[in-house]
Amino acid sequence: MEFILNEESLKGQFTTVQDFLESLKSNIRCFHIIRKSERNTISKIDNFYDCYVTSDIRIRDLHNCPCSDELVAFQYQLEQEIYNLPHWDKNPMHDLSKAYLLEESDMVATGIAEATERDHLLLSFDMEKFKDCTLHIQAADREELVSSIYSPAFLMECVGKQLGIHGDDILKIRYEGTRIDCSSIEMKYGTEILNENQLQQIISSMDKFAKHETWENIDRDDGLEYKKYTPDSPKHNWYNGSMYRDKQIMKFRASSLLRVHGYRKGDKFRVLRFEIDHKQSDHG
Repeated sequence: MEFILNEESLKGQFTTVQDFLESLKSNIRCFHIIRKSERNTISKIDNFYDCYVTSDIRIRDLHNCPCSDELVAFQYQLEQEIYNLPHWDKNPMHDLSKAYLLEESDMVATGIAEATERDHLLLSFDMEKFKDCTLHIQAADREELVSSIYSPAFLMECVGKQLGIHGDDILKIRYEGTRIDCSSIEMKYGTEILNENQLQQIISSMDKFAKHETWENIDRDDGLEYKKYTPDSPKHNWYNGSMYRDKQIMKFRASSLLRVHGYRKGDKFRVLRFEIDHKQSDHG
């Protein structure tokens, strides 16, 4: 797959260099995921290093700016990306004589226009206009939709499967940094047992769960029905014989039949299993 690094999303919008470097955590994570396959490429303009980070500091100036070891590491990884080939502007695929309109602005000769003629995938920096959204580009007599990706979660939403990432790992990446932890999903009861509609219902419910600011709000959400799993007898205990038999298993609702099972650890809900037919919940 071919991604285009979006130079239009770096226009000096950051107040300080530190703010910019801290925002790179999401970008760097996306780079690492994409680079796991040599078939994937990240193209950019030849002079990407001239993009402004703050109102007066360009990427090329960053090495003169003091910062912590962690931020230096982010800076190094960014430079590794922008100075590497390929450069799409050496052989552009979009027609430089035509307009590529984003709202009222002509994006010709930018990575945005180039993405419309390639795989329709942009990697953008932390700018509200381009942050995890779909861009509607009017190119001549047609409209093209381009995914503008900032976070690993949106990368998974757009092309997780196409990148060859297992469904359970897509969820793990999607919910990194939230109160949902998908690192312990049991494969036998994971995404492989879900059809596409069931998966989308699960994601919708987990998104809702993750967005709640407090556990009290989760408890009060009648749609989620977050509660203890309480089997009515040992023979109906889904977790008998498992390593989680001594955990207080909780569950929440994704549809009339679908349930998400797991347990709370600190401020995280650790997902273990998906229940697709309500047969376990019939007994607790």
